[in-house]
Amino acid sequence: MKRILIGLSLLSVLLFVSACIKPNPTPDPKSQVPIASFQSIAGKWEGLMSRDPPTPREDWVRLYVWEDGDYEFASYREQGVFKGKGKMMLSGGQAMDRTPDGGATLTLFIDDGKRILRAVGVTKNGLEYTAYLTQSMAIIDNKEKQP
Repeated sequence: MKRILIGLSLLSVLLFVSACIKPNPTPDPKSQVPIASFQSIAGKWEGLMSRDPPTPREDWVRLYVWEDGDYEFASYREQGVFKGKGKMMLSGGQAMDRTPDGGATLTLFIDDGKRILRAVGVTKNGLEYTAYLTQSMAIIDNKEKQP
């Protein structure tokens, strides 16, 4: 009887905790907002990144965007931090960067009053990474700040 009560208590706690955890925000495509300038996405963005083909884990990503299109990112993984930086361009209401190793496209959404930046990256090997990022700091004054 004691085992049953402990099991039910544990199940109740797990159900409560899982109900409190917010999943990655996936905005309605109709809530897309064109990115007309880098000022509209300048700041610090954070969220979980997943991979296609899928893996059992997600990585935490931090992205800094400056008003001139410069950016820096860091992906915090089990085996360490993967960092990068570059300069984006605007095209078709999206921000993007292309390199010989792959590319990334940023799309802005406003969903329930919250700004969500979807980042989709593709490597030269065809791996696709997607992150739904929320803004954690609106303005970045100093390019010396690094992820």
